[in-house]
Amino acid sequence: MFAHKMFSDHKYNLPNAHPSPKRHLPVALLAVAAALVAPVFLTSAATAGNGGLSSGGTGGAGTGTGGDGDGGAFLFPIPAKHYYGDGFGAGRGHQGQDVFARCGKDLVAVRDGRVQTRGYHSSAGNYIVIDIKGSGLDFAYMHLKRKAIPREGSRVRRGQKLGAVGATGNASGCHLHFEKWGSPGYYEGGAPKASVTKSLKKWDRTS
Repeated sequence: MFAHKMFSDHKYNLPNAHPSPKRHLPVALLAVAAALVAPVFLTSAATAGNGGLSSGGTGGAGTGTGGDGDGGAFLFPIPAKHYYGDGFGAGRGHQGQDVFARCGKDLVAVRDGRVQTRGYHSSAGNYIVIDIKGSGLDFAYMHLKRKAIPREGSRVRRGQKLGAVGATGNASGCHLHFEKWGSPGYYEGGAPKASVTKSLKKWDRTS
């Protein structure tokens, strides 16, 4: 298996990934807002008729088309022969899951969304970040062979080609480094999720 050469902490620090902290409202004001919003939220949840608060509407996070990205509406990002490499952590701060495949194989959108950004980084190589519609999740694809196809800000559809597997940046062997970022998202102060491998393997079985 190819070695995946990365800096010791494997933190890409992509441009604008973490903007300056947001201003925080006074605690008293937040408490008043919460008191006003809570009854409306609870009423909406009770009348939804689906027994839960998952955006997938099936009674639990990750069991529908939203939640934690484990629903059946997601596609595996490489519709070609592949195998798994290093996962989250990997003893060096690895923030995603590596999936090896032949160079040039298609990379597709796992679900409908919008392009947060695309570009080139010395470690990530050619990369693209997709904000998944209605999920609170962002997904980052790294080491693409060439610059990602969709333009920044454009909408993408589930299964749409985003680019091709490559080995650009600080990597050895053609593979996709795939990251899953939790709410509020990659640009909004979220954090990478260790459940990325679990999600990928589930999509792999159902795609």
